Amino acid sequence: MSDISGKGEHDMKTLSTSAEDDSGHEIGIGDVQAVGLQKSFHLWSALGISFSVTSVPLAIGTYLSVSVGVGGSPVYFFGYVVSVIFNLCICASLAELAAVFPHSSGQLYWTSQLAPQRYARGLSYLVGWLTAAGYFFWTAATFLITSELIFALVQICHSHFTPLAWHYYMCYFAIGLWALLPNTVFFKWYPLFLQGLVVYINLGSLFILVLLLVRSSPKQTSEYVFKDFVNQTGWSSNAVVFFIGLLPGLTAINGFDSAAHMAEEMSEPSRQVPQVMFISAVASTIAGLPMILVYMFCITNPANLLDPLGGQPIVQLMVDSLHSLPLSIIGTLIFIICFACASITLLTTFTRIWWSLAREGGVPFSKFMARISDSSQLPINSIIFSVVACSLIGLLELGSATALNAILGSAVLCIFFSYAIPIACSLMSKRSAFERPHYFNLGKALGTALNLISVVWIIFVFVWLCFPLYLPVTMDNMNWAVLACAVVLLISGINWLIHAKTEFHVSRSIQRG
Repeated sequence: MSDISGKGEHDMKTLSTSAEDDSGHEIGIGDVQAVGLQKSFHLWSALGISFSVTSVPLAIGTYLSVSVGVGGSPVYFFGYVVSVIFNLCICASLAELAAVFPHSSGQLYWTSQLAPQRYARGLSYLVGWLTAAGYFFWTAATFLITSELIFALVQICHSHFTPLAWHYYMCYFAIGLWALLPNTVFFKWYPLFLQGLVVYINLGSLFILVLLLVRSSPKQTSEYVFKDFVNQTGWSSNAVVFFIGLLPGLTAINGFDSAAHMAEEMSEPSRQVPQVMFISAVASTIAGLPMILVYMFCITNPANLLDPLGGQPIVQLMVDSLHSLPLSIIGTLIFIICFACASITLLTTFTRIWWSLAREGGVPFSKFMARISDSSQLPINSIIFSVVACSLIGLLELGSATALNAILGSAVLCIFFSYAIPIACSLMSKRSAFERPHYFNLGKALGTALNLISVVWIIFVFVWLCFPLYLPVTMDNMNWAVLACAVVLLISGINWLIHAKTEFHVSRSIQRG
């Protein structure tokens, strides 16, 4: 196995100025040409990863449990719209960064290029750990949701069966092994699988949409969907309820950087990465809106969603609304396949983040984690570590489902935090890195405005994501997201003192005073 240590000695060169490649396309500032990884992904396969990471048309249904008592349908719909508008500002800001600095380290590398030189190394290290933690939690959450959907299907077919915690964990572990295979043994066919996945998600969503519209009766009124505010949270202010109910939209249109971590496996990353980021976000936004409306209009028994089959309200909705066991089974299978595939793509993203952080010396056993297999040209050690780590955190399900769900809820906090730092650094440097010609050029005025809106929005929602959904606060409903983020910071701090303080290195192609 070849060793990519991450101290600037690996087979990669960084271009400090813009240029053109042999085909005449512009190469972004800081564009990378990595020898270690094979160029396995192109525009459509990378789009398959980015689109399926969130799988918005289907995944948005899994947030029904949040909306039922937290504002109801109006918050679910209008909260999605508000969140999407501001999240697209973040996406545009990050896409421009990816065009200028295409690199598999994503926001870690962007921070190293944009932060004041005195703070670049420390901030880059922090961003790297926040990004890795966010996708680690997100990957584990997808494993869990998939296992819940599977046992919801079992309960549809066998209503008297009650799954135990260890049932969920064994299924959770099996999903991890399933996600491992396309990322290793069957990686040769992975890009083709990703192209088909985009088609599957959209066709599956269309099938669910038509099925619910045809079969559900009676449908909800427009007043229920757009006006009937439901506050069962214990919070006296409806404004507070609206803001804490933004979670579906914040989570659904997110993960913009997933394509950025594939940069060194794409032939033209300075163009393809920002294209994938923005196309995926816009497509997800458009696909999510009609699905939300269909879900809301087709709820026939809102009370059942508070205690749904398998913990998944979308399954309960289909059972209540489709009035058919075979159709409910088919609909649930569509969701199971979607989330099983999303588990694969999220594992891919997490492994590339962990590998790139290891390459820079930012994790324990960095040299081991950063190795590329000579036979497969894949970071096998990082891939196996990722599956093992996700499997270990899943053990919390055996002791406390509340604890695991609370930790996984911190994924959005970590990822948003990792977005805010490079965008803020861009503003502090007065966008000087964007003065040279580059693809996806927002321009000085628009770029500054979008960067500023993004940072303010992230700070704003960061506060609300730390609020508990329900009062009075108990051990069961407490929001543990801040504690989970604190644990991430603690672990990264310990690793810094023991290992990374001397080993962590990030190259800087642009020198600043």
